Amino acid sequence: MQTDWQPLIGSSFVSFLLSFMLMKAWLPFAPKRPGELLLEVRLTWMQRLMVHRTQGIILLLYIVLGSLPGTEDQWFLPGTQPAGVAALAAILMLPLRYVFTTNGVAINNGTTWGWKSFRRYDIRQGKVPLGRTEFGATSTINLVGRPLAKGTAPGRTLYVPGTSTTDVARILRKCVR
Repeated sequence: MQTDWQPLIGSSFVSFLLSFMLMKAWLPFAPKRPGELLLEVRLTWMQRLMVHRTQGIILLLYIVLGSLPGTEDQWFLPGTQPAGVAALAAILMLPLRYVFTTNGVAINNGTTWGWKSFRRYDIRQGKVPLGRTEFGATSTINLVGRPLAKGTAPGRTLYVPGTSTTDVARILRKCVR
């Protein structure tokens, strides 16, 4: 038995996932970033895909499950599936960059994650996927959170183009202690 609010909740869930992805890529009213600029690293489409992959997979899985025969009119308002996929593609096309400052690191103009929150870092050098050089190598940098009185500060994972790994490592050596 279907009620009138079920498609509204399903479409709202799709909107929530898309807005969460958009907030990572673009915050129009963010406060001015503190600190002096040290380095900007522009991300390729492969790194942008890695940054948004969790919400993107959940969104696509939810849309596919809601589009199965017999459920297409029960989970969403009409037009939600194509609009959701188009918005996902548009968000993945937005340019992303990591901004390293004297106070921390941020994605685009988003919230800065302070250097004091991290106790160490691990760098995993990327390999060229499938032997195709046009994809480029992606290095994974894990920033490990510092222990606090109540638990541990959250860690962060950065996906950096292989060509920028040495510059980022130089900054991390200086700033993460």
